[in-house]
Order: sequence, then C-alpha cells, then structure tokens
Amino acid sequence: MGWGKKNGVLWSVMGLLFSFWGSAAGYAEESNRSFRAFWVDAFHDGVKTPDQVDKLLADVKEANANAVIVQVRRRGDAYFNQALEPRTQDPRLQPRYDPLADLIQKAHASQPRIEVHAWLATLPIWNSETPPLSDRHVFNQHGPSTVGRDYWLMERVDGVNRNGADYVLDPGHPDALDYTADQYVNVVRHYAVDGIHLDLVRYMGPDWGYNPTALEHYQKQTGTADKPAPDDPRWKAWRREQVDHLMRQVYLRSIAVRPDVKVSAAVIAWQQGPSTLEEYRQSAPYQQVLQDWNGWLEEGIIDMAIPMNYNREHVPLQKEWFDQWIAWEKDHQHQRHIAAGPGIYLNAVEGSLAQIRRAMAPSAAGNRLAGVSLYSYAVTNKDGVPSLDFFRALSKESPYGQPVFSEKAEVPEMSWKSQPTKGYLMGRLVINDDIADNREVIIRGDHQQEYRVRTGGNGFFGKANLAPGYYVVQVKSGSNSLSRSVIVKAGRVSEVNIRKK
Repeated sequence: MGWGKKNGVLWSVMGLLFSFWGSAAGYAEESNRSFRAFWVDAFHDGVKTPDQVDKLLADVKEANANAVIVQVRRRGDAYFNQALEPRTQDPRLQPRYDPLADLIQKAHASQPRIEVHAWLATLPIWNSETPPLSDRHVFNQHGPSTVGRDYWLMERVDGVNRNGADYVLDPGHPDALDYTADQYVNVVRHYAVDGIHLDLVRYMGPDWGYNPTALEHYQKQTGTADKPAPDDPRWKAWRREQVDHLMRQVYLRSIAVRPDVKVSAAVIAWQQGPSTLEEYRQSAPYQQVLQDWNGWLEEGIIDMAIPMNYNREHVPLQKEWFDQWIAWEKDHQHQRHIAAGPGIYLNAVEGSLAQIRRAMAPSAAGNRLAGVSLYSYAVTNKDGVPSLDFFRALSKESPYGQPVFSEKAEVPEMSWKSQPTKGYLMGRLVINDDIADNREVIIRGDHQQEYRVRTGGNGFFGKANLAPGYYVVQVKSGSNSLSRSVIVKAGRVSEVNIRKK
C-alpha cells in the first residue's frame, strides 16, 4: 500500500476516533440514546387529574419521546402533597390528588420507562394583585407587607418590586436563597423523581436586584456606600455570583441526598448566539439576566442545561439566532449535557421538525447534543394543528415530512453519575455565631491540589469535580486559621462545616 493510501486510512481512523471521543465525552449517541422531552406547564392542563396523567403518558409514547419536565411549583405553590409550601389554589387540580406521585408511579412502570423531571419556578413567587389565601405562603411572609430582613423581594433600581405580573425573590438575599434551595431538596427527599429542573433562575434584567438586604451585602463586601448603577461591571459580576451560589447549593445539596438525581435548568438563549467565549460574555444570558450557564457546566454544578431556543423558523433573523446558539451548545457541553429547547408553540409543525433535525445533527467538530426538550406539551404549534397530529409527526411519516423520532430511544447515560471518577464537597462557615459572608475557603488535597472558593451570603461553600482523596479545608480568622479534614469519595458529596465561637 502506497503512502497516499496509508495516509488516507490513517486520517479516516483518526476521524473515527475523534468522533467517538466527542460522543463518549458526555454527548448523546446518534443511534439509540437521545433525551426527548416535553415541558408540561401548570398554567395549562396536563397532570391535574389521573386521566390527564394517563393522556400525557400516551402522548409521550405516541411521539417516541422518553421524558417529561412537569411543572410542580408555579408561583410559590405546590402541585404535590409532600411539600414545604401551601397547596396551589388552582381549582383544576383534583382535591387531595398528588399528581407528582401518580405520574412517577405510572411513568416508571411504563414500557418503555419514561423519565420524570420535577420543574419548579425558582424565583417568581406570586402573580396576582390578591394575596395568597395561606398565611404560610412565602409572599405573605416575605412579600410587600414585610420590612427589614424579612423582606425578600427583588426590586428594580427605581424601587419597583413587581416584574410584569410577577413578584420575584432576590437571590442576593441569603435567607431567600436558602429558602429556595430547600424547595428542591425537599422534592428529592420525598419523591423518586429522575431529575429536578430549575426555571427562572436568574435576574429579571440588568436593572433588577436592588433588594435592600442584598444591596447591603454588596456594599459591605465592596466597601462602597453608593447605590451602584445597573451597568456597573462589579455590581453585575456580584449579582451573577449570587445566581451561581444558588445553582451550586441546589446542585450539591440535592445530589448529597440522592447522587443519581439529575439537576437541569431552563436557561436563556436570547438574540444573537456566540461563537467565542468573549462573545458569550457579551450575550443576553450573561449581560442581561446575569446567568452564566456556560460557567455552571464548566464548574460541574449542573448535569444538563436546556437553553430555551424559542425562535421562529419562518423569521430569517430568528432562524439565524437559533442556529448560532445550537452551534455553541453542541461544542460547549464541558463533559456534561446540553439539550436544545425549541419553542414549538411559535412554529408550524414543519418548522419545528426542521429545528429538531438541525439540533440533532452533529456539529462541524462532530459533537452532538444530548437531545431536545420541546415547549410545550400544551401548545404544540402556532397554526392550531391538533396536538395528536404533532405527536404523530414526530414519530411517523406524515404530510409534514419525515419523522425525527422514527425509533424509540433511551435517555443518554450521564457517565459522571453512573461511573463517577470525581467527588464533591460542601459546607457552611460560621464564626462567632455570625454567618461568614464572602470568605475565602482554601481546599488542599493530598496530591498537592489547591482550590480557593468563596462563601455566599449564607455561609455556604462548595466545590465540584474533586479527585477522591484526603483534603484539608482551611479558613483564615484574624491571625489564626480554622481547618477541618475530610475524605472525598467518587460520586459522593462530603460535608464539612466550620464553626468557631
């Protein structure tokens, strides 16, 4: 065989190896593994009676899908019985019925098995002029009628505390952050969900985040007495860190309870998509709503990001935005998963099929997304085509074209969960009975690793992707230092709390 042939064979083999590596590094395989979900919102019917649950699962099977992301917390209320918050006032929810428990039981018994991810609206807590009926509701306990540290609402720079119809908690308020994380951990403790799903885990815009307690924390940390302008880079970075603190705490506390639970989030993918990291840092999620989901993936504090790729296929500029974000998503999964989130409610059936097809194709580098999640189950197209026709068009040849889910598929394996090689660490820091805010924590391993992290306003700190082994966690306190030792195991969260009186 001549060199030309040898060289061609060599490049072919290398191409196959690179293609395999891209798939094996956390990406879905082309053939039989693909995440195929529907977002099922609680503002429409979907899981409010046993009959609705049965219909939902039948529709999922018809579409050859394999997962549902079901909203069980709409605005500080619960669509499940074992909740920390009051039961929803939604009159369409059957009395005493626990839709989450019923859905899990039926979906897991289904053949093939269907995954259930519990979707909670993260920071919005109420959306009506009339207060909730329950005195226990977070809006009544920490909304407009409260003062001082008991007041948790996010405010705009001009003092407005309602974004459209929504009242929203401020992640810069330490108590609001703890309360919010508790809601997710409670679901993980009491229900055999496959995953928990964060939505609206962000600021409402660059001019939001002026809760008085949050602002006080910022001023104390930075040594400024002024009220920062919305576009102040340091103020933007601080607020972005508060969202990071929330995501980190939800992730680590949840997998500490159940290491197998999958933590995902619906994230922003507005406007023009990036092609470089610098462009990403100028993009809408990073600059407008202060949500660094690329950073979450890189840090390892989320299992799957689902960008809301809500673009109209029939509008050329929006189609271009869709393709730009999809290209970024495929090549920036950081050994975790990204599933695209097409907004099917904005599109004709054939437009959605085209978007799904492009989302499922490999990137130029050979990387594939984990799959897709479609918004929404309740509204499947813009033209009033019956939803059943849409579900069938996904799995069978139809007047709308070739199917995109012609065969059934299993959800992709998350190798960092099923075959873990790294562990996690979390803890809280309390000094002289005061929560230690924004304190540096040094984490040193027995193989000369050293990491530096900072506590949030509630004293919580955490680190993902640690090599298993022995670590010393150290904090400086005046001229002294406090230290604790801990062993980190693969696939587990080790907890070390540091308290000094």
